[in-house]
Amino acid sequence: MIEQLLQQLIERTESRYFGKYRGYVTNVSDPLNLGRIQCVVPRLMGDVATGWAMPCTPYAGPDQGLFVVPDVGAGVWVEFEGGDLSQPIWSGMWWGQPALSDLGQPDSTARVAPDVSEVPKHDYPPQSAVPGVRMLKSATGHYIVLDDRPESARVEIHDRQGNRVILSAEGLDRLISNERTVNEGNRSAEVDGDDRLEVGGAQEESVDGSHTRDVGGDVSLHVTGSLTEKVDVAGYSRVVGGTGLKETVGGPREDRIQGSHTRTVSGASQETAVGGFGVTSGGNVNLAAGKAVKVAATMPDLPGPSLNAISIDALMGNVSINTMLGMCQVGGLSAVSPMVLGDGLAIHFTMLAQILKAVNPMTVAAYGPLLDVWASMTPMLDWSYFGFVKRLPVG
Repeated sequence: MIEQLLQQLIERTESRYFGKYRGYVTNVSDPLNLGRIQCVVPRLMGDVATGWAMPCTPYAGPDQGLFVVPDVGAGVWVEFEGGDLSQPIWSGMWWGQPALSDLGQPDSTARVAPDVSEVPKHDYPPQSAVPGVRMLKSATGHYIVLDDRPESARVEIHDRQGNRVILSAEGLDRLISNERTVNEGNRSAEVDGDDRLEVGGAQEESVDGSHTRDVGGDVSLHVTGSLTEKVDVAGYSRVVGGTGLKETVGGPREDRIQGSHTRTVSGASQETAVGGFGVTSGGNVNLAAGKAVKVAATMPDLPGPSLNAISIDALMGNVSINTMLGMCQVGGLSAVSPMVLGDGLAIHFTMLAQILKAVNPMTVAAYGPLLDVWASMTPMLDWSYFGFVKRLPVG
């Protein structure tokens, strides 16, 4: 009885293969896409490939888990379920690269291993992973680094193009060639310290809704080229460029200034109004020019209360029009107002009387004839072709 049991045990053990064996991946095109591979196990089967070996993954489940398939030629650890060669399992992998001539020879990889390590390397700094560094790297160069060493602790995500994201004690660094962010919901950003943005090329910002900016301190805007502002609702545009400033307002404009207002123009200044133009001041109004001041009107204010084209009115006080050197002329082709003529005659008579008295009091006897001559000349001057009422400066 005991001998039979021992014999059955020996037969069962001899036909079973337990433990791990070194193998090499030969095929990864699993028709069921379950992460299975085919491989050769030189120690057991020479260069004959196994059946489809199931993965011994650390995490699996319906639509979840860790899915990693090695490349062809990679070294894998091969086991057999229940020791049955027809049910292979690949349970892990190992680093090393045997020579092709060694495939099929028992334990060849343990004896003939290359000196160059296959342990994955990262680029910053360029070195192989060491204890304290956890790393996952693909065959094309994508990798994730978890560095727990105190002097270089960081988390790094790196792609084959050199784009990388680094989280370290210094903060977050993103070194990328191009970036595009699509946020399908709301976004909020808060910066407790300073914020600095440097753009080497052009920058464009588009806001479909309203835009509010609240600045607690000063605002400085420096533009080395042209500046263009446009408001469609008001038909407003402002362009500041090399030729100066051009401002266009499509509707009414109102400026309210609580304090004083000073405007200095280095060159000429001109204002044109298609309609009326008014200046109202609660205090004095001063108009001074280094050269001539001209006030011209094309026609009277029609229809209006008067035919005046130019009016100078005062509620109270005098109206003074003087010249320090030269003549003061008020007139026109139809200047026949009796007030103007009377004013001219009175001034002429007064001036003549003062001159005669000052020059020679003895000429009083000739006062009458001279005044008559002057009076006879005055109407001709007043009713001349140009209609000027002439006054001397002392008038």
